[in-house]
Amino acid sequence: MHECKAAGRFRKEKVTPLPGDNVSFSPQEGSKNGFIESIHSRKNQLTRPQVANIDQVIITMATQSPKPDLVLIDKLLISALAAGIEPLICINKRDLAKKNEKDVLVRQYSGCFQVFVASAKTGVGLKKIKRALTGKTTCFAGQSAVGKSSILNALFKDLELETGGLSKKTERGKHTTRHAELIKAEKVNGYVVDTPGFSLLESGALTPEAVGKYYPEIRDIAQQCKFAGCLHRAEPECAVKEAVENGKFNQYRYERYLKIIEEIEEGRKN
Repeated sequence: MHECKAAGRFRKEKVTPLPGDNVSFSPQEGSKNGFIESIHSRKNQLTRPQVANIDQVIITMATQSPKPDLVLIDKLLISALAAGIEPLICINKRDLAKKNEKDVLVRQYSGCFQVFVASAKTGVGLKKIKRALTGKTTCFAGQSAVGKSSILNALFKDLELETGGLSKKTERGKHTTRHAELIKAEKVNGYVVDTPGFSLLESGALTPEAVGKYYPEIRDIAQQCKFAGCLHRAEPECAVKEAVENGKFNQYRYERYLKIIEEIEEGRKN
C-alpha cells in the first residue's frame, strides 16, 4: 500500500482525485509514498459526497435523533439516479423509534427502493445490509449523527471508525467523519465509503422538467398526462395528481417533489 499525493499539474487542470478513483501512480524508491500521475476514466461521480466509481449508495437516515430531513433524502436519491448509481435506503436507530414512526418512513419509499430498517446498537437488520454490500463498492451518505460510521463499525468490527452524536446546543449532528474514505471490506469482497454528514444539498443543474424523471412513481405514470411537459402541479388532467389522490403516489413524497422544483425555479431567478 502506498500513500500518494496528486501531481502538481492536477491543480492547474482543476482536477481532484476522488475516493473510488482508479489511478496510475509512480512510487518513490525506498518509500511507501508516491505521486498520482493520471486518473482513469470514471464510470460515475457524485458531487456531494465527492466519490467516484460507485456501484450503489446507501442513503442513511435515523428514525429520530436527528429528525430525518426527507427533502435531503429525496435530493440524494435524485443525485444518485442522475449519476446512474443504484440508491438504497437505510433507516437506522430502530431501537429509538416511536410507535409506527419507522412504518411511516418505510411506506414512503419501499415501493420504489430497497429499504433496510436497522439498528447499529442492537444489530437488527445488519445481516441484510451486509448481503447487499457483497462484491460491490458502496457509499454511505446522509445527515450527520444518523449512524453511518456506527453501522460500519457494527458490520466490520476491526474498523473502529470515530463516531459522534447530536450537539446538545443545536440538536444537529457533530461531524466526526471529516473526509470521504474508501475502505476495503474483505469480508464482503467489496469496498465501502464512509462520508462526512451534511444537512444541505443543492439541486444542481437540474431543470424543473427533469426532476420527475428521477421519481419512479412519476416516471411510470407521467406519460398518461394530457399535456407534454406537465410539471404535475397545476395542470389539468394530470395523471400524477390523480395518483396522489388515489393513494398510488405517497402524498408526502409528492409535496417534497413540489418543494424541490420550486427551489430550482427560485434558484434560476437569482
